[in-house]
Amino acid sequence: MGDYINREERRKRGLTKEQAEMLEYYLKLENTPDDKLIDAGSKVKFKYEQIINGVDYKRLSQKYKDFVEKNKDKEFTVLIENTKIHNKYKLVSLVEDKTDPKWLFWVGDLIRVDAWHYL
Repeated sequence: MGDYINREERRKRGLTKEQAEMLEYYLKLENTPDDKLIDAGSKVKFKYEQIINGVDYKRLSQKYKDFVEKNKDKEFTVLIENTKIHNKYKLVSLVEDKTDPKWLFWVGDLIRVDAWHYL
């Protein structure tokens, strides 16, 4: 247990220790930027609705849109190359992407699907 829920607060809320730990975990996630949650090797999916409803979506390449549409439900593995563009703009590639060159995705457009392993 950390900074969020102490024993007294847990008792007031009627939570078990396990419930309080889970709640604390989600409170921490809520306050953590996406780029801190996504590392090389993370399993992710697209935040499809966010991508297609983005203000710049109309200006994106049709090939990019087709790739996102075709793979909207697919699970990918994050690949982070140690380059300026990856580090400065929080862009990552996907191991399973077979295009050449690989598409780059902003981590804010990805959601981690393997986070439950860390509970």
